[in-house]
Amino acid sequence: MNPFRFLKRNLRGRIVLLVGLWMVALATILLVSSQWGSQELSSRALSERQHLVQALADNLDYILKSNLILLQEVALGARFGFEKDPPKTVKTALREAFLQSIFTEGVFLVDRTGKMVWAEPRRPAGIDKDLSLLAPIRAALEAGRPEVSNLILDGVRRIYAVVPIRDWRGDLVGAVGGELDPGSLRFRSLLHPIRLGDTTYLDLVDGRGIVLASNKPERAFIDSDHGRFLAGLIREKRSVVGTCHTCHEQKGFPEREREVVAFAPLTNAPWALSIRQAEKEALAPVFAMERRFLFLGSLTIVVALLFAGGVARSVTKPLGVLTEAAKRIAKGDLDRPIPQFGEDEIGSLALSLDQMQMKLKTSLDTIAEGKQDLEKRVEERTQELKALYQELQRKEETRGELLRKVISVQEEERKRIARELHDETSQDLATLLLSVETSVSSASEPLKERLMRMKALANRTLDSIHRLIYDLRPSVLDDLGLPSAIRWVAESRLEPLGIDLTFEVVGTERRLKPEIETTLFRIGQEAISNIARHAEANSVRIVIEFGDRLLRLQVEDNGKGFEPEKVVGSADRAIGLLGMRERAALLDGAFTIYSEPGGGTRLTIEIPGDGYLI
Repeated sequence: MNPFRFLKRNLRGRIVLLVGLWMVALATILLVSSQWGSQELSSRALSERQHLVQALADNLDYILKSNLILLQEVALGARFGFEKDPPKTVKTALREAFLQSIFTEGVFLVDRTGKMVWAEPRRPAGIDKDLSLLAPIRAALEAGRPEVSNLILDGVRRIYAVVPIRDWRGDLVGAVGGELDPGSLRFRSLLHPIRLGDTTYLDLVDGRGIVLASNKPERAFIDSDHGRFLAGLIREKRSVVGTCHTCHEQKGFPEREREVVAFAPLTNAPWALSIRQAEKEALAPVFAMERRFLFLGSLTIVVALLFAGGVARSVTKPLGVLTEAAKRIAKGDLDRPIPQFGEDEIGSLALSLDQMQMKLKTSLDTIAEGKQDLEKRVEERTQELKALYQELQRKEETRGELLRKVISVQEEERKRIARELHDETSQDLATLLLSVETSVSSASEPLKERLMRMKALANRTLDSIHRLIYDLRPSVLDDLGLPSAIRWVAESRLEPLGIDLTFEVVGTERRLKPEIETTLFRIGQEAISNIARHAEANSVRIVIEFGDRLLRLQVEDNGKGFEPEKVVGSADRAIGLLGMRERAALLDGAFTIYSEPGGGTRLTIEIPGDGYLI
């Protein structure tokens, strides 16, 4: 098969071949050259920085070690004792150590308690000075090992190096130390001979992140950038090399820019050397290579786009014609034929579009006929549904009226039974109690005991009847209104169970229409009963809110809660919730309940409008 014939008939093949060749070449050049070159140069530059800072740190370590050896030689000479007046050999050794070391402020000898015994150069006024409060001296005397301090501020800036002295038995008897002024020329000259770039900072940092010396004198004794981080590296004796930005510079220094940072801790002191150089200077060769790659890549992309544009032109022109044809079809013009464009994908698309146009015209005619038939059937169905809805509405109204009458009759029957129990049964029991009490005084001892049991039984029966009367129709509802009645029910049902009750009335308390008071009371009574029987709560909050256009009753507990949608599994609770919902609906009110297992329950009834008042 001739591949050129295939490409001529396959538009996708032409586009993929022309654009793909250039994109693959571009991606290969940029990926291989840029990644390899940049990584190689960056790694080399960072490695050189690490080697440089490590070499400088090793040099400073050598200098510090040499000075500690001088102090160690003095310590060896003093191991046979020195007490108040050290031997001449010890004094001579101190003098030589002072002259040969970097300790610009002198070397000194202290006893086991930290009291100065001798110093070079001589300090007559300070011979008895107590140095035990200085941290490096105290650490050397306690730990028995050489100590080099961080920067110490005691009126003046000082650095101390201390070597412990052990006698011939190996016991600590004192220490020899050196005192150094970090601002002295001798100390600063440790870094000055090193020649670095214009944007390079070479800092000697102590264990707290304070710059002890720098090739930039103005940086001495300031807190170094990332001081806490550097202090952690010093404690871990860990070298680091990488890039960061100067995000914590002091006034008078360059603005924020990315830098290459190399860090190496010293071995003989809690110090470290840090070299910081602007990234644009340290990695200048890398950036130059990246710019070259960017130029070549941009040029390649431009050329590829030009070729892609030429290829796309051969596609967009026929597609434009087909797009206009599709717009005509969308507007309903199905009579004009679709032009043909050969045998490639666009030609196939034009042929398919023409076939679609013809089928669409046929389908539209069929749809128009079906639409008329459907509209007729929809109209018939709508009338049927309308009639069913009206019938359902009438039945719902009838059901509501029947329910209202049932509740009304129920309340009337409750009142009648409560009156009969109060006027007849309770009166008869009261009379019986009086008769029993009268008979007790004159009865024999065995009969008196039976009469007392009879009296207790009659009292319990009378109390039960009174509770039944209040449950049927509490007089407090008729006398004092809804809030007092619900409070009474809650206190009588919940407090004996040890449940903490919070009752609150919001707004101005007012009397309601009797049927509304009765309905809301029954809802509240049922809610309180459910809490007492099922909730296992220890706290209940009841709120009655009298608003201008809204009456709200809310009952909330912190009990075990439940899933409202699954409550149908419990017949008594399901009937209770349904009864509360139906009673609220009779008042055109809203009944909502929120509960979840372990999260308590909140029940809310809202009666809208301003017609609920008397």
